[in-house]
Amino acid sequence: MTCVMMTLIAGATTSHAAPVTVLYVDRTVSACSDSGSGTQSAPFCTIAKGVSKLSPGMELDIGNGTYAETIKPGVSGTSSAGLLVTAWPGRSPVIGAGVANGAFVSGRSYITISNLTFTGTSKDGINVTNSDHITISGNRVTASGKPAQSLTAPGISLRGSSASLVTGNTSDHNSDHGILVTSGSTTSTVSYNETSWNANGWQRNANGIDVISAGNTIIGNVAHDNEDSGLQFYPGGNNNLATLNVLYNNGDHGIDNLNVTGGRLIGNTVYHNCTTGINVEGTSGNFVVGNNVAVDNAVYPAYNGISCSRRKGNIGIWDSAPATTTVDHNLVRLTKAGTMYVFGSSYTSLSAMQAATGQEKAGVQADPKFVSTVGNNLQLNEGSAAIDRADSGLTGEQPADILGNPRVRDPNVSNTFAAGPRRYDDLGAYEFQPTVPALAPVAALSVTPASGVAPLGVTADASGSADPQGQSLSYAFNFGDGTSLAAQAGAGATHSYTSAGTYTLKVTVTNTSGLSATATAAVSVSAPALAPVAALSVTPASGVAPLGVTADASGSADPQGQSLSYAFNFGDGTSLAAQAGASATHSYTSAGTYTVKVTVTNTSGLSATATAAVTVTAATSPPAYVNQIATNYSTSTRTSGSITVWRSAGVKAGDFVVLTLQLSSTPPTGLVTATDTKGNRYTVTSSVANTTGGRLVVLTGIALQPLAVGDVITATFPTATGYRMLGDEFSGVRQVDATATASGTATTFSPGPTTTTTVAREVVYGSVAIYGGTANPTWAAGWKDMTTYSVIPNYLGRAYQLPTTTGAFTATGTASGSWLATILTFAP
Repeated sequence: MTCVMMTLIAGATTSHAAPVTVLYVDRTVSACSDSGSGTQSAPFCTIAKGVSKLSPGMELDIGNGTYAETIKPGVSGTSSAGLLVTAWPGRSPVIGAGVANGAFVSGRSYITISNLTFTGTSKDGINVTNSDHITISGNRVTASGKPAQSLTAPGISLRGSSASLVTGNTSDHNSDHGILVTSGSTTSTVSYNETSWNANGWQRNANGIDVISAGNTIIGNVAHDNEDSGLQFYPGGNNNLATLNVLYNNGDHGIDNLNVTGGRLIGNTVYHNCTTGINVEGTSGNFVVGNNVAVDNAVYPAYNGISCSRRKGNIGIWDSAPATTTVDHNLVRLTKAGTMYVFGSSYTSLSAMQAATGQEKAGVQADPKFVSTVGNNLQLNEGSAAIDRADSGLTGEQPADILGNPRVRDPNVSNTFAAGPRRYDDLGAYEFQPTVPALAPVAALSVTPASGVAPLGVTADASGSADPQGQSLSYAFNFGDGTSLAAQAGAGATHSYTSAGTYTLKVTVTNTSGLSATATAAVSVSAPALAPVAALSVTPASGVAPLGVTADASGSADPQGQSLSYAFNFGDGTSLAAQAGASATHSYTSAGTYTVKVTVTNTSGLSATATAAVTVTAATSPPAYVNQIATNYSTSTRTSGSITVWRSAGVKAGDFVVLTLQLSSTPPTGLVTATDTKGNRYTVTSSVANTTGGRLVVLTGIALQPLAVGDVITATFPTATGYRMLGDEFSGVRQVDATATASGTATTFSPGPTTTTTVAREVVYGSVAIYGGTANPTWAAGWKDMTTYSVIPNYLGRAYQLPTTTGAFTATGTASGSWLATILTFAP
């Protein structure tokens, strides 16, 4: 057969790093000695001595001569430092000659045995047992065992060994299977071996490759002229993949599957075998049989004219297998009358089988146009019906053929019946390589967006490109601004242009034949938007608190004439979110120097800021009581009350307002708030309650906005059966300094004393609420009585002092009934 076998150990499951030390064996060298150093000039005489000196990372090279010995490693390698036993380059050792095994690897890992000849062993030429990550590569194994009952032996065996590789070997004229993979040998690969002329002699049983273990890959092997089947899966050999194998002239089937499940038979070439070329029988099921070529099986005698009176057909799906088996995209042919196909029943033509079963919809009955059946060269000629007809989407379909040739589109052949992502895979183990000149691809390019402002991100899309042969394409991009991307599988790319200009974006599309085409697209990038210019003035820029100001940013401008928004920060914790108006007002209530900032933003999202300073000084007048604002009461159940400003002068902006609130039959705690019609707010600064439902609350606040006659101050409080509320105005104070409260029933009331006041000139304010009294409260000497608000039998009194020194103060007086008293000091 004209077939160049792949000897590359592709996908090897072992690891052999560069050896630390190489030892040598050559019995034909006069200077050899097992007591020597094992160097090239003084090699060991025996393999056993050389093997005994190996440790991880080492290599043993065996020289000329015949060695009646067994390679039996005593240690394992590691994943990063394997062991290698191989032929001394340029020399031809022969191993075996009457020993049980030429190589025996038991309970070991990460060992490679390569490029050796094994012959004449009484048992397996190479026996790998209970091991893992073992590589058997490039060896020839022949004449193992004897062709007599109980004396037969396979050439190479994996027995209970996993994750191993048998590749590139020749196993021929052995008395049992060429390669044997037994139970427990999983996740291993048998690839690119040639197995031939293996025979028991006394019975028909020796297969080219015999698999009785699950989960392995059998790929790229040539098995011919074996006594039994080329490739056999026996019970236990479930869920294996057989692909790219070439099987011809075997004494039984090309591929046989007996009582196994879950097999995949993809892209094999099966020719001139004695019985059914691809055979799925017994209890076998869940098979996928696709992309195969099966020709002239079960119609001509094969191995040594052996009888072929057994199951017949190019492809045979027998017994219970049809119910769970799928067949499609296979080529079948007979050059003499016979059974073309079996799918439960037998059919003499593919069309009859298709009509009866609905299977093989994309199958074909045609001449594969082999190069030469005389020399068993089963490669394809131009015009073969197997060209560009496979389903590349089948699990197990390979990207290259048994010879390593890539999948390639033949422009002279229609690919109407092809399927999958590549619509140009050929059926069988060989991919036809067209001799007609390949055509260049056609390039197409679009870019989105094609224009915009820098920085501009764009997406280049060359997915519209195509190849006349259907070959895979690579895409290289040049963005025209000095940036490029090397050839890649993806048809899209992204890029950002940072400078203004007009750029020519180019894609170069290249097919697997190395032919290219280009396409271009223009990108226009305009200059980026400019930030606005901010300007700010504040009027007035200084004054006495409370100081109302107007911030004006109307002098701001945008270079592009875009609309602007204005966000203000007044530097005292108050800010305004972005607004369309260029000005804003604000009132400063405390002395200090503040930085007003405006942030001006245009519609491009670009911003600028400007600032201006505001100086606020404190009022210089001393604290004083101004006047009563208003009074009100109610004897009905309520949750709010109010007073209406009656004083003609109203309340001046910046003055301090004190609200004194007496509640009846109310909870001792609960939220009390107050606000007025001008938006000023007042907070609780003192609260005291007794056990009979009385509560005295004092609220204070600055009138940031002045109050006029008729303005209303409203307080909210927990449910009460009555309330009395008084409002008083003070000037020259800003905040509460010290407080004290008390309750009682004695005739003398007193809430104090307070803590020592902070500054000398503070207002000292006292209030007392009486429940069930008989007379107005009276205040001790030194207190200015602010009149009592009487709603008999309840009384609400207030008084104040204007001391000129610091101190601790108490508000005392006499009263009849139970009382609640409070004292507060107000500082400038």
